[in-house]
Amino acid sequence: RIHARVTALAGWLLAELTAMRHSNGMPLVRIYGPTEMHDRGATIAMNFYDAEERIMNFRRIEQLANERRISLRTGCFCNPGAGEVANHLSATEMASCFINKERMTFEQFLAVMDGKASGAVRVSLGVASNFADVYSFATFARSFIDRRAEEI
Repeated sequence: RIHARVTALAGWLLAELTAMRHSNGMPLVRIYGPTEMHDRGATIAMNFYDAEERIMNFRRIEQLANERRISLRTGCFCNPGAGEVANHLSATEMASCFINKERMTFEQFLAVMDGKASGAVRVSLGVASNFADVYSFATFARSFIDRRAEEI
């Protein structure tokens, strides 16, 4: 029963998110992984984009979600290289990260990426999740439609 409920909640949320469009028809979010429940779990990773296809700051998205008492995770992907592949970063773009032999801070990495996605927003559904949770997140996500990346 838990699996069926979580699958239904994630499926509903995926359908809602993939249908969200700016007034010019551009999608609001890019989902990483399948956009249907076949071959996927109930953690949904995404980034928000404005109508001009500029990425919205995922850390700011998290801050605004927290203000609405919505729990989500943001940041780098746990699997090294997954974020770079998902965000179509080239070897040339990544090379500048390895010039210096010292470890880079996350802030230094963001500066090198110059506005490209370097992490994601993740919503994880589980035993404690209910429809009010996914509805609340969908409503929150809709609030970014037709907003410019630099506004948030």
